[in-house]
Amino acid sequence: MIFLASSKKIFYMQQLKKITYVIIFFFFNQTFAQKKDSIFTNANLTKATVYFGFGADLHHSCKANLISGMQEVVINNISLNPDINTIQIACPENVTILSYTHRIFYKDQGVKPVPLNLKSYDTIKQLQKKVLDFNNEININTEMLDKISKMIENNFTTPDKKNINAEELIKLTVYYSDRVNTIRQKNYTLKNEINLCNEKIDEINNRLANIESEINNQEERKPVGQLLLQVISKDPGIAEFELNYFTRNAGWVPTYDVRVKTIDNSFKLVYKALVSQTTGLNWNNVKLSLSTSNPNQSNMVPELSPLYLQLYVPVLYSRINDNVTAIGYASAPAMSQNEIAFKDTKKSILLDDANNNISESLTLRESQLNTNFEIDLPYTIPSDGVPYSVNIKEEKINVSYQHFAIPKIDKDAFLLSRIYNWDTLNLLPGQANIIMDNVYTGKSYLNPNTTQDTLELSLGRDKRISIDRQLKKDYTIIKKSDNKYEQYTYEIVVKNNKKQSIEMVLKDQFPVSKTKEIEVNLKDSDDADVDKEIGQLTWNVKLQPGESKKYRFSYQIKYPKDKILQETR
Repeated sequence: MIFLASSKKIFYMQQLKKITYVIIFFFFNQTFAQKKDSIFTNANLTKATVYFGFGADLHHSCKANLISGMQEVVINNISLNPDINTIQIACPENVTILSYTHRIFYKDQGVKPVPLNLKSYDTIKQLQKKVLDFNNEININTEMLDKISKMIENNFTTPDKKNINAEELIKLTVYYSDRVNTIRQKNYTLKNEINLCNEKIDEINNRLANIESEINNQEERKPVGQLLLQVISKDPGIAEFELNYFTRNAGWVPTYDVRVKTIDNSFKLVYKALVSQTTGLNWNNVKLSLSTSNPNQSNMVPELSPLYLQLYVPVLYSRINDNVTAIGYASAPAMSQNEIAFKDTKKSILLDDANNNISESLTLRESQLNTNFEIDLPYTIPSDGVPYSVNIKEEKINVSYQHFAIPKIDKDAFLLSRIYNWDTLNLLPGQANIIMDNVYTGKSYLNPNTTQDTLELSLGRDKRISIDRQLKKDYTIIKKSDNKYEQYTYEIVVKNNKKQSIEMVLKDQFPVSKTKEIEVNLKDSDDADVDKEIGQLTWNVKLQPGESKKYRFSYQIKYPKDKILQETR
């Protein structure tokens, strides 16, 4: 009996062990099956809202055949680097999204997410920024050298300065020599820094090129952006998903074609956009919307901080003033990073059965903060970072033309177009290609960031107008007691060699004193409009074909005889 009981117990234990193995095998088999049977689908990019500068909002749609209950949905063809905080997903009412995450997937590495190192691209941008800064500083130093050379010429070679004694000449010579050597040494150092930066950029680009070549040669290793959804579906069947998100790896900048016909003085403005993207997705037959807003800018309201005054020490003040001057030069109008990125390479956009005039396909949507140009045409823009030119619209504009000249700076006359009611054109700052009578004549810059009622755009130099500016010989120096008097007279001759009459704004200047020791007296302005605060003279000139006119102005400077005058800006 004991033996039988023991045999039954062994038998029951063996059966229980078999059942346990079956349960464990079934559990792991189901777990593996669920992992293996994740539902995959491909997202279709339907629309791209591209922002001014950098940034884009991408809209996708996809369908997935769901089962009842909990499951994982893997959506392919998502941008490689979306802003995860901006992802928005819409789904049917019978589907609940529990969670989502983004990953970069390589086909030859299973489902393991692979991080994409983008630090190299950031390093290149930082190095390029340094090169721009160094070049800017070199330009500032070069201008300073030019000014010093003019001052040297003025002090040593002009007969009018013969009253400077030998001791003063020696001091000036030493000062100018030290200053020139310092600036040249600084430029030499900056050029070496530029060479080092360019070498590093080339090194990184070579590494990136090798990586890109390796990926292109092994198509199975190309990264794919994926969105992983954990969802619960009440019913089985096909579910439609809509999703959109923001990514920084795209953007656009405006550019213009200005077409002028001299036969009727017609003016046509072609508004274009240079669009580029490196999202990891090729935008195939996508509808574009170009927005004038920039989501990368801060939306915080600025605050004023207290502004304090203190007495200055002259030496320190002069150094601070030099720094401010240098900063002023550095911040002079120049191309932005975006414009530089779009400067050198340009490709025509790939259109599917679209003609050049897209005005009929353009919808303009304006809100309180921005304007969207929605183009109802399919565009194809590869993910290669190359700028593609997109026509936005064409506008025939009524403008007036006027010539402008400052012969002290440049003896050429410039033709300006004056655009009225320009605030209705939704313009952004950008380069403009000037095309006159179907001939490209150069580039200009259209800058709507102005408070003026009239927007002026330079169309280029008009060589058929001759201008000459000369210092007349009746220049005099008179010494009386403790003061010295200098008088200068300039003559400007303007001639119209065109077959049409012209109107021109002619400008010149006389110095303005910043100290009581120096007095400036404008003796003759020849009926010019005078702005004494800034020392500016303006003549409104009208010339018939072949006509020439002369304009004279003179001024006198009074200052202590033991002082030396110096021009500053």
